[in-house]
Amino acid sequence: MFKIFFYINELKDIQKENLKKLKKVNLIYRNYSRDNYFENANKIKEFAKKFKFKLYISNDVNLVRKIKADGLYIPSFNCIPCYKNKNLEIIGSAHSLKEINQKILQGCNEIFLSPIFSTNSHPNSKGKGLYFYRNLKNSINKKINLFALGGIGEKSIKKLLNEQCKGFSSISLIEKKLSNRTIEQLNLIASNI
Repeated sequence: MFKIFFYINELKDIQKENLKKLKKVNLIYRNYSRDNYFENANKIKEFAKKFKFKLYISNDVNLVRKIKADGLYIPSFNCIPCYKNKNLEIIGSAHSLKEINQKILQGCNEIFLSPIFSTNSHPNSKGKGLYFYRNLKNSINKKINLFALGGIGEKSIKKLLNEQCKGFSSISLIEKKLSNRTIEQLNLIASNI
């Protein structure tokens, strides 16, 4: 099954109408500024529960347990090796084979590789491309799902499908209004692949 993830800091930052029309998506709460941290986490948890989305909490095992989230997200900069045996669903992100191996040691079996495409958030960094993604996907354990992250937009989704990608995560895609066609496409790929 193809998995779709969206990073979210606060519900007010996203197009909730988009999310309400989507099925089988996952949310990653990563409020690094920690503004209204616990309050936002609870609001997002209730929203996720209402629409049957899975919720992962970034970098905070205690908050995962406190609000009974579905799992933990470990960003690429977190190298702490103590998560593996926490009885949690653990996902992470990486920028290289070395970081992918670090995430595997931390207990991740689903890892976002970034940046695949160029992003607005890092305009001076060029995306590493599908060739980079393909090579790393082929060089790791087949039990590990490698997802795309970075510059994922309406036009790049088809490229990921052609690459037999297992899924993607996006920040910007959910911050803007999506066309009905894109919403239908996302629902179709999330339920049929």
